Amino acid sequence: MTPNTKKAAWALAAIAAFFALYIYARFDPADNIFPRCPFHWATGLKCPGCGSQRALHQLLNKDLVAAVRYNAALVISIPLLIILLLAEIIKPPRRHNKILPWAIIIIIALWWILRNIFGW
Repeated sequence: MTPNTKKAAWALAAIAAFFALYIYARFDPADNIFPRCPFHWATGLKCPGCGSQRALHQLLNKDLVAAVRYNAALVISIPLLIILLLAEIIKPPRRHNKILPWAIIIIIALWWILRNIFGW
């Protein structure tokens, strides 16, 4: 990837993120304008991402407590993802951590199981 292509990709991603955040801040996903979770519809169980749209809307409207009620994993993961992204931009690692992807998969699976057992 050439430096100009990389810059263009970052600019396009930033513009897309801005518009997505604007839409989520402006429109409440509970008003039926956003798609519903097909897993929840089919099984009645919550997937790891259930409530993420409403949580993001609440975060963008400065209601942290409501956001955590909708999807605590999303709220906790956003600062971690920002830190990982900044670390990648500032100084890309020479070799990638082999444990991190597995740790993330295990955490997501535990969140999926526990939120359905305890009704989170």
